[in-house]
Amino acid sequence: MLSATGFVACAVLLGVFAALNLMAVRRLLGVNSTITWWKIAIPLLTALALVVVGLRTHWPAGSTVWNADPAGYSFDGVFLALPAAGIVFSYLGFRTAIDLGGESQNPGRNIPLAVIGSVLLSATVYILLQLGYLLALRPADIANGWAHVAFAGDAGPFAALAASLGMGWLATILYIDAYISPGGTGLMYVTGGSRILFAVGELRAGPRWLTRLNGSQVPLLSVLVMWVIGVLFLLPFPAWQKMVNYITSATVLTFGLGPVVLLILRDTQPGLKREFRLPAAGIIAPLAFVASNWIVYWTGYQTNSFLFIIVAVGFALYAAWYHLVAGRPTADFGWKHISWLLAWFGGMWILSGLGDVGGGYGVLSFWPGVVLVGIWSLFVIWLARRAALPAEQIAREMERIQATQ
Repeated sequence: MLSATGFVACAVLLGVFAALNLMAVRRLLGVNSTITWWKIAIPLLTALALVVVGLRTHWPAGSTVWNADPAGYSFDGVFLALPAAGIVFSYLGFRTAIDLGGESQNPGRNIPLAVIGSVLLSATVYILLQLGYLLALRPADIANGWAHVAFAGDAGPFAALAASLGMGWLATILYIDAYISPGGTGLMYVTGGSRILFAVGELRAGPRWLTRLNGSQVPLLSVLVMWVIGVLFLLPFPAWQKMVNYITSATVLTFGLGPVVLLILRDTQPGLKREFRLPAAGIIAPLAFVASNWIVYWTGYQTNSFLFIIVAVGFALYAAWYHLVAGRPTADFGWKHISWLLAWFGGMWILSGLGDVGGGYGVLSFWPGVVLVGIWSLFVIWLARRAALPAEQIAREMERIQATQ
């Protein structure tokens, strides 16, 4: 938990990330590339070291943990762990490649490589790390079950395990990595978030001053807004474990918009010139939307209740700004075209409450809840496609976006 001093330190560090984002994109990505290579090398080194030690010590003696706690596993738990254990959070980095894709010289080639490559690389690294961790553990370490795994002076499971195996050098590297890797993530999240705010201003869905650029062609005020929001986020979530569930659910909820938008654009703008064309979008997009809603559902009712309340408050504030501050006409707000969002969010909230995950009332057991979320997701897609803007209006918006790139 953050102390008052820790809160100030976090605010200053976020300010450093914001300042770095005011550099030219090419220089910024150069900094990020260096950190990225570090973030790949250290986990691979850790996995290799743990695998070697585990195979040399525990494996020949037959003292492994593979069958030490057979009651500690459940098929449902595999899915529930995706948001709760930070697994989904660990894969969210691919989003930055999409947010910054418009600033790439060859988006049609680079975006698929970055998105697919980052997911495959992350999966490889995480599986190797998990393998190394399991090989290096001793049955005595989980004598009281997986929920009570602990090490003397534990300040992180991998570093503590490395120290207990006599690899102090690796523990030191991991403590250094605990600063560098999250720093790289924070840097790029400010970058991606500022570009999303720039798009909000560009689409006139928010203040036009969000599109103001500095001499390096960076959205200056959007970066500053990201810094303010980042600092404010520390108030209700002063610890990583408290923050990760909400961030995972909120971020994955935004992922769900992508497949819907793609399907609507395929319906209304089939001949639109694009740098990248997703094959089999009619199958992949609905599956992606369903998967996004499953992850939100598995986050649990308590988390989703807080999330949807925040979304409702944010929407109310935005509507008030739109009508009262900006003074724009009600007819331009598009209430008819966003009505499907109420069905989407409201339905997910109700299903979360009926489910048995994270504080739900348990009316639905695990698998019936999963099936109903899938069915509801497909119904929401149908609603969204029926409520879409007219093709002519979408075409005008796309032309305006192209003109500002």
